[in-house]
Amino acid sequence: MQKQMPKNKKVGLALGGGGAKSFAHLGVIKVLQENNIPIDYLATCSGGSIMGSMIAGGVSVDDIMEEFYKTVKKINWLRPKINMQGFISQQNIKSILMKFCEDSSIEDLSIPLGIVATNLNEGKLRVFTEGNLISAVCASSAFPGIYQPVEIEGELYVDGGVLNSTPADVCREKVGRKGIVISISLDDKLNSTIYKNNTFGIVYRSLYIPLIANRKKIISENSDIIINVFNDQDFNFSNWRDTLRFYSENKMQKFYLKGREEANKRIEEIKDAVVENKSNFKEES
Repeated sequence: MQKQMPKNKKVGLALGGGGAKSFAHLGVIKVLQENNIPIDYLATCSGGSIMGSMIAGGVSVDDIMEEFYKTVKKINWLRPKINMQGFISQQNIKSILMKFCEDSSIEDLSIPLGIVATNLNEGKLRVFTEGNLISAVCASSAFPGIYQPVEIEGELYVDGGVLNSTPADVCREKVGRKGIVISISLDDKLNSTIYKNNTFGIVYRSLYIPLIANRKKIISENSDIIINVFNDQDFNFSNWRDTLRFYSENKMQKFYLKGREEANKRIEEIKDAVVENKSNFKEES
C-alpha cells in the first residue's frame, strides 16, 4: 500500500554549498521523493547548484550517483589549471553536467531554479533564473583560489557562498509566506577550542565567524525547517578538505547516506508542515 499525498503547500528547497559534501543533498532529496514530498522550487549555491541543477532537469538521484561513480574511475578530479586565478579545473564537473544538461537553459527546467553566484565586479549577489545552465552552475561553484572565476556577460563570478551559502531567502521569495522552505545546510559546527599560538587558525576563524553569522541569519529568518546535515561534526582543516573529495567514491557514499539519515529523522515533521489536510491521505494498492 502506498500513501498518496493530498494537496500540499508549495515546497522550496535551499541547497547550501559544501563541495563534495553536497552528495548529502541527494540523500535528503531521495528521502523526500520516497515520501512523495513534491519540490516546487530550488534555490542553490555552489555544490548545491551542481546537484540541484540536475534534479531540476529531471535527472534521478540514482543516475547522478552512478555517473559520478563512473567518472571517478576514469579521470583525475584534481586536474590542475595552470594560471593565477585558480589551480583546479572545473572541466570534470562540466563533463557530467554536459551529459545530462547539454545546452539547457535555466528557465526550461522541470523544476524552477535559482542559482546564486557572487559578482566580483559589483560586489553583489546575483540569482540566475535564466540563461545557460552550465555557465551559471560553474559560476556558483567557483570557490575563490581553488577554481578560476567564470565570465558571464563580461563580468566575473565566483562562488555564491561568499555572500549567501544557503539561499533560503531566495526560496522564501518564490514560495511565499504560505509556502514551506526547507533549508539544507552543509556547514560544520564551529569547534570551541582555540589555540592562541596558531596564527593561521585565529585569522581563519576570525574571517569565518562573520560568514557563519550571516548564513545563520538568512537561514533562520526564512526557513520553516532547517536540516543541518553536519552539525555533529566540528569544523577543522581536515573536514574542510572533504569539500574537494569529488574523487572519492567512499566519501560520496558517506555524504549521501548522512543526508538520508538526517532527512529520515525529520520526515514526519516535514510531512506535518507540507500537508495541508492530513485527513485527505489516501492509500493505494
